[in-house]
Amino acid sequence: MNENTSSELTRVDIAVENFAKGLNIVSAAWISSVAVLILYDVVGREAFNTPFHGTNEIVANSVLSILLLQLPLSVINRSSLRTTILFDKVGIKGKKTIDAISYSLAALLFLGIAIGSWPNMIEAWEILEQEGSGVIEIPVYPIRTLVVFVGAVGFIVCTLSVFQSITRVKEYEVYESEASSAE
Repeated sequence: MNENTSSELTRVDIAVENFAKGLNIVSAAWISSVAVLILYDVVGREAFNTPFHGTNEIVANSVLSILLLQLPLSVINRSSLRTTILFDKVGIKGKKTIDAISYSLAALLFLGIAIGSWPNMIEAWEILEQEGSGVIEIPVYPIRTLVVFVGAVGFIVCTLSVFQSITRVKEYEVYESEASSAE
């Protein structure tokens, strides 16, 4: 790999990581807003007998969205749940292979989520799907769009991670040295 290609890959890595960090910041703001909403609902319900109508619908639709927004950065930071029983026992080449297979499967999962959710998203926009009953109805079509969007972003992040696990050795050498010093 020449220096220009390496430089371009580094820029892509940085851009994707910054985008994933942005999504994570959005999820942090969203979860903070949901926490404030729940507090407002509980205090309003108990102290003033005036709950915030629609809290259940908002929270139910927010949980999935918040989780999805955090996934790309989790993949980039390699902080996904992993068992290291086998991983710790293989060499650098084995670690690269395990990571490449794992990220390939994750990429396929994200791609499946994006493609599988596409028809539901289109239908939700066509009918301007709402959830709720009574006093308030929450639009669902933005959430369905977010599922497709994050599925596509997750696919890109995992595909980039497959490439990194195949081409980069330095991270595995660091992991090997940390693992051997821990023993």
